[in-house]
Amino acid sequence: MRLVILEKNTQLTEVVCLEEAVYIGSDEVCEVYLPDPRIAAQLGVIYADADDVWVFEQVSKAGQVQLNGATITDKVQIKVGDQLKIQDYIIRAESEHKQPVAAATPTPAKRTSLARMARFVQYRLPPGTVVKKPTDEVTVGPEQITRVGRTNVSLGQCATIEELMEIGLKVLLESFSAHRAWMGVRRLCYGPLEYVEGLLSTGQTADLPETGENLKPRVLDREQFALLPYGDDSDHVSVLTGPLKGTEGTLGMVFIDAGETDRRFDTHDLDFFILLLNTLAAQLEAIFEQIAKNREAMLEGEVTVAHAIQTRLTPRKLPQWEQLQFGAFREMGRERTSDIYDVVRLTNQMALFMIAHTSAVGPIPSMLIAQAQAAFRVAAMHLDAPHTFLRSLNNLMYDGNQDHPLDCFVGVIEPPTGNMRFAQAGKMGAYVISNRGEERVLGTGEPTPSLATMKDPEYNLYPEKLRKRETLVFFTPGVVTARNSKGEAFGEDRFVNILCDGFGQQASSMLREMLSDLRQFTEAGTQPDDITVILAHRL
Repeated sequence: MRLVILEKNTQLTEVVCLEEAVYIGSDEVCEVYLPDPRIAAQLGVIYADADDVWVFEQVSKAGQVQLNGATITDKVQIKVGDQLKIQDYIIRAESEHKQPVAAATPTPAKRTSLARMARFVQYRLPPGTVVKKPTDEVTVGPEQITRVGRTNVSLGQCATIEELMEIGLKVLLESFSAHRAWMGVRRLCYGPLEYVEGLLSTGQTADLPETGENLKPRVLDREQFALLPYGDDSDHVSVLTGPLKGTEGTLGMVFIDAGETDRRFDTHDLDFFILLLNTLAAQLEAIFEQIAKNREAMLEGEVTVAHAIQTRLTPRKLPQWEQLQFGAFREMGRERTSDIYDVVRLTNQMALFMIAHTSAVGPIPSMLIAQAQAAFRVAAMHLDAPHTFLRSLNNLMYDGNQDHPLDCFVGVIEPPTGNMRFAQAGKMGAYVISNRGEERVLGTGEPTPSLATMKDPEYNLYPEKLRKRETLVFFTPGVVTARNSKGEAFGEDRFVNILCDGFGQQASSMLREMLSDLRQFTEAGTQPDDITVILAHRL
């Protein structure tokens, strides 16, 4: 569903409702932001209840909401065409199929699950609760500033998330004379918490209590710090909780309580707590940045080695026939290695060719392309049929794991007649461009399993004929997924149209035109995967 927000019949923006809750109110963090002091900070929420049934629920009773002219105070179903009126604003529900005119959809940092949203709606903060935002002012004393400085030195020595959490929990227990300290951390500013650890003042491990679970939506999704001086109905202990806020969003949550003691946290503790959590969050983000840099360096090393192996396995010069001309182009991926191709002249003077692509990552592609090329050369020596080669290669690669699929197109052509037989595993771009610039897809269109994904797959042999002045075109997915500076994909249709425009030309000429258009399109863009193109033009 799509929400159109209007003020006095003037459209302000649009918000697309996905699986996340959409909050409405005068707080800037709300997805539907209505800047009117008469409107509660969080007046209501719209969410999918079940089976695409959208519901509006009024969170705050301080404000009047009308649905299609009738005043509501609780939960109601929202359908396409309905209108919510809040002060001078109209929120109209429309079909989601129209593209939104403004990028006002919830950002990942604000996304929340329906379960957390429901908990947020149901849970009411107890009397006496103090809530602060990261932008609110804080007041701390000299002793607290000194303690923050010492904490920063200790945290600065942490190289891992586990070390930071261990030191951070001990600092929190000591600084606030707390009974329990709990911390949850995630690498992204949305999604579940990946690192969770709790500690009691006795040294025992601890879980997040029910009060903390109830406060999660406020902390993780609303980025709020909260002080519950007397606890709530489920647990009458004093509580402090708040987010670990990074530059892009919330990276985690901290919860402490005083246990069954007379200790009562106050606003001075809340301000000191906010300062400490900012210190923790800054070091947490620094650790994540260093982990990312180390990972990037490792991947760059893996890609460099894989590219070197790929270069050694790629034929330096393709064989040519009087009636059949081959051409090939390779642009190495900037993030990973994925392709291998080969063309050989058989003892019976026929042309055997192969092009393959893997979506595997890390060091695995190097192993796969080496296996594929070695098996291909052995098959050429034995004059194996294309489908026999695929079955043999699958037997070599299959080990029960699903992390190294290989898509492969292999064929053999008789140059004087243009008669061809081919077999295919997985999906590979394969076309014939006619002498009139018309394309036809090679294959039956039926999906076939990628190599190494099944123990005994069936690969069939198919006939084809390449007529005079026709061109065979084979290409890997990297061609169509390359993107320009605007994020637009090059696309298969664009690629095939370029080739059709160059119909009847020699392979080398078609490749030059294609390469010029591709490089012009992807300038300042992204090209994570290898780009590989093979052409076979029959003279």
